[in-house]
Amino acid sequence: MKKLHYDYSVGLNTPYWIQEIRTPKGKLITYFSSPMELSFFVVFLFVLLLMIFLRSWMEFLAGVSFGISNLLWLYAPYKLSRLYCECEPDGKKMHLFLADVWVYVVLFVMNTKGIYQGQRVKPIVGTVIFEQTKL
Repeated sequence: MKKLHYDYSVGLNTPYWIQEIRTPKGKLITYFSSPMELSFFVVFLFVLLLMIFLRSWMEFLAGVSFGISNLLWLYAPYKLSRLYCECEPDGKKMHLFLADVWVYVVLFVMNTKGIYQGQRVKPIVGTVIFEQTKL
């Protein structure tokens, strides 16, 4: 008999979904018409806290324009949270994609050494002169 192997990766990679928020006693606080990922709320709170820490920039924006900073307090965290949850560049989750971009920037963009036979070598400083030779 053939032994079956099950792939649990699909089940383990599914996000946690929230549709209702209740008190510990069971009283309904709020509900969503469609379930939302838990990571949405985490990213929303992270961006909101980041905006609170950068409040001086928001106050500057409020002085320059009328009402746009008030709109940004909810719109920016909401849009960034949705982008994080819904966008999968190169088939990866957003945090893994951003980590890969960071590694690429550090290893290849910021490092000016050339790659020769799999090793990092210093670039040749100076000019290369080509002279005619008789064969």
